[in-house]
Amino acid sequence: MTQKLFGTSGIRGSIIEKSTPDLALGLGRALGSFLEGNGVVGVGTDARTSREILGNVFVGGVLSTGTHVVDLGIAPMPAVAYYSAFEDISASVIVTASHNPPTDNGFKFFRNGREFIRSEEEYLENSVFNRDYLVASWDKIGRLSNQDVKVDFLNAVKKFLLKRGGVSKGTKVLVDLANGAATDYTPELLIDLGFSVTTMNSHQDGHFPGRPPEPSPRNLGDAMKMAAESDFAVTMCHDGDGDRLAVIDEKGEFIDQNRVIAVFARDEVERKGGGIVLTSIDTSSVIDELVNSAGGSVVRMPLGSLQEFLATKKGKDVILASEPWKPIFTELGLWMDGITGAGRFAQLVDDLGDGSCLKLMKTIPKYPILRDFVPCPDKIKQSFLPRVRELLVPEITGVEQVLDVDGIRIENKDGSYMLVRVSGTEPKARLYVGAKTQQTLDKIAATAKKVMAQVLEELQ
Repeated sequence: MTQKLFGTSGIRGSIIEKSTPDLALGLGRALGSFLEGNGVVGVGTDARTSREILGNVFVGGVLSTGTHVVDLGIAPMPAVAYYSAFEDISASVIVTASHNPPTDNGFKFFRNGREFIRSEEEYLENSVFNRDYLVASWDKIGRLSNQDVKVDFLNAVKKFLLKRGGVSKGTKVLVDLANGAATDYTPELLIDLGFSVTTMNSHQDGHFPGRPPEPSPRNLGDAMKMAAESDFAVTMCHDGDGDRLAVIDEKGEFIDQNRVIAVFARDEVERKGGGIVLTSIDTSSVIDELVNSAGGSVVRMPLGSLQEFLATKKGKDVILASEPWKPIFTELGLWMDGITGAGRFAQLVDDLGDGSCLKLMKTIPKYPILRDFVPCPDKIKQSFLPRVRELLVPEITGVEQVLDVDGIRIENKDGSYMLVRVSGTEPKARLYVGAKTQQTLDKIAATAKKVMAQVLEELQ
């Protein structure tokens, strides 16, 4: 069995315990070996304090195989991913831990504008664990050069966005940049699109002094307060490397991620007259409601597996893909992109909301949701889900379909749903419930919790 380094989104962890210089060197050597010592690799970093240690060691590993490297400097994940789609670039890598705390760092790998799929990750894992690397002779070692990808990336994004919306007449927006890698990108994009931009946490600092890099409601208190007390049409927030987008309305209220996905999905389906919206198993049926009414269809995949579907023939029919926080605009490319997301959401506030995020979001239903968990020891996880499925499905009335993808998702004819899945990293079983009324949600949640408790008692 292959030992695992990769999680659901690249490799991440403490720079002392996991994302160490030793691992960086091994991954660089493994990537160069994967490329058989040929081609060119772009390497960027976010703004973390460990970027130079890990980035330089990784670059040294790649060069040692004979593969050339272009140093992209500090650059957001979407721009580094975009670089991998250049005709003469074999792969690109960003040294980042995304929304993790500043103590962490990690690595994400891209080819042809998409993340590495599992078979490619397994090659790197085997190479690292077996210390099986290509070694170039002294006269075949790779060369290092530098390039700034910002202008090319932003030009491509602007071209994409101007096919979808116009230039603003100065609508005011606030952008919280989390002291991360997108600080030089999103404000410039929005200004070029005609918006009046105010920024916060907008200098790069790997200590993340303004707030933790994850753009969740508990970390966005300052942005929500500023939004409520000012006259911005919308407030948009990033994480450490710019692949995530969170949205706050004029009242300072955080907008649920499912509704943000639904905004983008409806727009793309209406624009294309149909198509597939690809999303993760933990998302709400509000997406299905909007997509189906516009003539499209929804496909769900396990968390961290959207790229596996996008790499198939069927993936060519996907017009938008998204996990919570992370939209993929497939006409532009196959990477998760909070920067393009910020530009497109601002356009939609202007075009469909007449300059008001609240008005735009009135067109997207707001349904109650529940996210909860129960303790679930690792030793019983394998038996837990099959037994929960066996007991739970007969307890639910009006079942439309059951999806056995990354857990058990039961979808009902009234639009309600529940998902039970076990955590891959913690001793927990997670419960997600959504419904059109609080009464329905409470009923489903009570049934699910009762069954989960029964199964835990049986198996322990």
